[in-house]
Amino acid sequence: MEPYYAMFGTQMVTHGTAYPILRKLGGIQTGDPEISLPDKMDLIRQKVSQGLNRTHERAEKAYNTRSKPVEFSVGQVVYRKNYRQSNKAEGYNAKLGPNRIRCVVLQRKGKALYELGNVGGKSVGIFHAKDLYIA
Repeated sequence: MEPYYAMFGTQMVTHGTAYPILRKLGGIQTGDPEISLPDKMDLIRQKVSQGLNRTHERAEKAYNTRSKPVEFSVGQVVYRKNYRQSNKAEGYNAKLGPNRIRCVVLQRKGKALYELGNVGGKSVGIFHAKDLYIA
């Protein structure tokens, strides 16, 4: 018996929905056609690609609901995360220290970097936007 796609030239069936149409047109005579290996691989690739796209869209939607772009303007009062570590020699315990420190935005250094100063306006360093909180 000839392969099922012999009647249609050298074109291969690349989607499963084409089989009922081919049966109606008389292109496939048997009940269950034998699918060639390249056709099977194409069908598998399509299913995997669709699954990956669906998963990516779901993950993107979940991420976008949790995060939002934040921009700070120069002169705005913000709180920055305190990264100071405990020091026995100085008698400082980080657990008992402040979690956030009040600062003022002095200058924007990049897309997500800001130069901060203390309340008096003296520069204390450059910090990433993820470490800043709106006052």
